[in-house]
Amino acid sequence: MDVIDFPGWDGFLGTRASLALDVVCVGMLVVVLVLGWSIRQVRVHRRYALHRRVQLRLAGLLLVVLTAFELDVRLNGWRDRAAGELGGQPSYDVFVALSIHLFFAVTTVVLWILVIFLAWRRFPNPPQPNSHSAFHRRWGKIAAIDMLFTTITGWVFYVLAFV
Repeated sequence: MDVIDFPGWDGFLGTRASLALDVVCVGMLVVVLVLGWSIRQVRVHRRYALHRRVQLRLAGLLLVVLTAFELDVRLNGWRDRAAGELGGQPSYDVFVALSIHLFFAVTTVVLWILVIFLAWRRFPNPPQPNSHSAFHRRWGKIAAIDMLFTTITGWVFYVLAFV
């Protein structure tokens, strides 16, 4: 079996993906689970301050991890790893999956910024329900669903490109 010398660090999931891709792939599972837990804390237990802290930390963590991921992709690329031993270009399916994933990823970023910024401005500290609550519930739910779709489509892209 030939060994392929890819630029950048190799991942830990046993695929052709880089370390950054593997970290994001596993990390998104953690993000979705923590996001669901945080939503439950506010909806069921009315722990508004905990929800706020978790969401702000999650957003900060995502900012750092996704910035590192984007730098890795920009500096090292992904196409050579996706093409694997065959060389050339990844398949058409990979590009379709990436396009769908990018749609959800971009809309998720926009929605999270919107929901967090408006919550920061319109909720008191410590946070309590107020006139902004209905908007926040509606758009927070949409943002959470978008994050779930970002994660699922990211995994589909990962499998098609690197497994």
